[in-house]
Amino acid sequence: MKKYHDNLCKYMRMKDELDSLTAAASTAQYGIEATMPKAVGGTSDPVHAHVQIRASREVRINKIKDELLMVQNLTDKVTGDIEQEVLYWLLEGMPFRWIGAKLSMSHTSVQRVRERVIDMMMK
Repeated sequence: MKKYHDNLCKYMRMKDELDSLTAAASTAQYGIEATMPKAVGGTSDPVHAHVQIRASREVRINKIKDELLMVQNLTDKVTGDIEQEVLYWLLEGMPFRWIGAKLSMSHTSVQRVRERVIDMMMK
């Protein structure tokens, strides 16, 4: 829950990047670069390299997606107007002091409400 907003932004950015990712040649065929020594042991197939990049990226995207879904599924357990309001603003990435000013309460009260929200989600 702490990094929900950051993970959501990261997930959307990574999905967009993955959709726009294109394969690129990994070895030069002409010019001075073609005469330089090549790396040994790696594949020079650009399609294979592209598939490996996409696969590792998709694994990271799916991990972030699972974390987001876990929090989203637990939000239904939260009851109470104040608790739901604090949860909403926490998921939007707002700091305790900002939430406290918005809801006319101290930042320590917001922290206590957050603890109640976490307790509700874990039950």
